[in-house]
Amino acid sequence: MASAARSDVGRPTKRAKHNHDVDFLKHFSVEGRSRQYPSLRKIICQFSGADNVVPMHGGLPPSDSFPLSSMLLRLRNGQSVDIVDDKKVASAQQYCTTVQGYPALHTWCERHMKAMHSPPGQHEVLLTNGSNHTFEMVCELLLDRGEYILTEEYTYPSVIESVIIPKGYKALGVKLDQAGILPDSLLEVIMEHKATGRRPPHVLYTVPTGQNPTGMVTALERKQKIYQICSEHDIVIIEDDPYYYLQYSLGTAEAQGLDGLGQTYLSMDVDGRVVRLDSFSKFLLPGMRLGWVTAHPDMLQKICFALHASTMGPCSYTQVMIHEVLEAWGDQGLQTHVKKMQTEYKKRAAIVQEAAEKQLSKYAEWTAPRAGMFLWLKLTQVDDSMDLFEELKAAKVVVVPGTIAHCGGPDPSRRCPFVRLSYATASIEELPVGINRLGDVLRKVSQKQSHVQEEADTKVTMATTMY
Repeated sequence: MASAARSDVGRPTKRAKHNHDVDFLKHFSVEGRSRQYPSLRKIICQFSGADNVVPMHGGLPPSDSFPLSSMLLRLRNGQSVDIVDDKKVASAQQYCTTVQGYPALHTWCERHMKAMHSPPGQHEVLLTNGSNHTFEMVCELLLDRGEYILTEEYTYPSVIESVIIPKGYKALGVKLDQAGILPDSLLEVIMEHKATGRRPPHVLYTVPTGQNPTGMVTALERKQKIYQICSEHDIVIIEDDPYYYLQYSLGTAEAQGLDGLGQTYLSMDVDGRVVRLDSFSKFLLPGMRLGWVTAHPDMLQKICFALHASTMGPCSYTQVMIHEVLEAWGDQGLQTHVKKMQTEYKKRAAIVQEAAEKQLSKYAEWTAPRAGMFLWLKLTQVDDSMDLFEELKAAKVVVVPGTIAHCGGPDPSRRCPFVRLSYATASIEELPVGINRLGDVLRKVSQKQSHVQEEADTKVTMATTMY
């Protein structure tokens, strides 16, 4: 049934304020403090679907002018999703006129979030255009030009080159290992920066599961220590977790699906300081550009304002389609799909791991992946993996030089021995071929270095003999 006009459009749900809630007014940037809900957008959303109201306020095309009368989706599992309901078909073709996204999908995301994370504090959900756009909005709301943001030393390259650098923020790199961010390093970076007298860093960006580029999975004990440090120093945590559903073991254990994926920063967020970014991209449909963000109501309200000013909300067609697929699957269908995805990535990771053990063990060090889609290699006989780029291109295998993923951004003077290998895109048959080609290049480099060293040793011996 259509809802009555809402007077609370753009406002978070009213809840009791906890004494330990983060005061976001202390964190908002100049833009964040001034960001308000666009007036016209507010009126349109306020009266969307209202009973007995003649809608002469919005420039929304009439639904009977839309070209689609139904949508039929055929799924890989043999199911068909036939969308024939007039309201759903119309909603898919109209502007998104609801504050938090397509209501049915928003309800699904909210229920799913609570089932997966059970956050202890105040948190609400907003549908977004995906994590990249959401990260950019969150940064704009929290950081002014020239301010510092804490990140892993090696991190998702796009956030550095597409957001942090062009917007004038400065990344403070924190060291990490295969169990995640090192708490001592985080604390050291914070204290060193405080000692300069500048405003302390108040935002941490982290990819805790199947991290891009290192593939690391942050251990629970690490998360607890990092959260405690952030709480003590009043730091907002941006938890970007697109690979959360792509966890697996290279052993014989069956895929776990949605069960036992581990505690998240959101699940321990008693302060309301976590802004969690989730995405349908990695476990469902990357081309749909759809995700959801979970945050404290005060923060979520500002993200909502920014989202509707920027894109007028996520794509309606995408929202309706994804909801209908999830509805057709039900909880068990989604569980089956996630298990299938985990099994696929586990298979790919195992193939790459086996090939690497055969071809790369003399030339690189790595940790077997447990999540995501990347293998992070430290080359033991090469100072800078960028030096190999042309040789790898000639060998017809492409990898990502580690320096590209450094939080400091591109720097030709930086020597970096790491490379990131993806096992997501190449076919199953191509994966060992790619590892073999990489191994051939590293073997030739090693032989060349040995030859150069032998010549140098010979010259030293001859010189010693002469004198």
